[in-house]
Amino acid sequence: MNSIKSIIIDDESANRLVLESFLKKHCPSIDVIGSAESAAEGYGMIRDLTPNLVFLDVRMPTQTGFDLLRMFDEIPFHVIFITAYDEYAIQAFEFNAIDYLLKPIDYQKLIKSVAKVEEAIRLKNNANVIHFVNSVDEKQKLLKSITLHKKDKVQLVDITQIAYIQAKRNYCEVITSDNERLVSSKTLLNYEQLLQHYSNFLRINKSVMINIHFISEYTKGSSCFIYMKNGTEELEVSRRKKGEILQFLKAGSVD
Repeated sequence: MNSIKSIIIDDESANRLVLESFLKKHCPSIDVIGSAESAAEGYGMIRDLTPNLVFLDVRMPTQTGFDLLRMFDEIPFHVIFITAYDEYAIQAFEFNAIDYLLKPIDYQKLIKSVAKVEEAIRLKNNANVIHFVNSVDEKQKLLKSITLHKKDKVQLVDITQIAYIQAKRNYCEVITSDNERLVSSKTLLNYEQLLQHYSNFLRINKSVMINIHFISEYTKGSSCFIYMKNGTEELEVSRRKKGEILQFLKAGSVD
């Protein structure tokens, strides 16, 4: 494989030097052709040097790494994000299969990340980072869409169009408003954490989380069942959750 032309963009010079040192020592395929300390400088460098790979800091003064990528209509290069621990950002990366490195950088994780890029270049498989970046609302800490699997294809799904999520044995099934069923390797707890800022998602039992915007009706007898607008099977509310859910629904949270 030819050398992978790479640029490092990070506002802290020490971080840039450490990363470049690790790359020289552990990743011989990487050729660092430049480094920048801001989104603006990085943008110009990318346009001038046309790298194959960009190591991009998420949090920088004035403009973030996401802001930089939004300057491009298309992203013809691979990206490995670099971030300090940020639970929201990490969930966003993981739910969209986007590669990232945590600060301080672990060289073993760096080696694995570079190996993924090498394989992607070999297969000519460039992840559509621009879709991911445009799906992130950093101010509200909301992720607007996620990638999900349907057979051998990967789809970008708008979170507002998820009707409910159901845990299976070792995966989750995500059912959309038009009753499309997609597969996710994440757990229901992962989804509960990811969607905690969305008030319209509620866990109704140990294996189901629903989007209340898609409830068509519900029962109030000894057993409580919820029916969704997409015409799927009835979903039972657990006894432990019944009081909380009914109180929520009676309060007029459902149109």
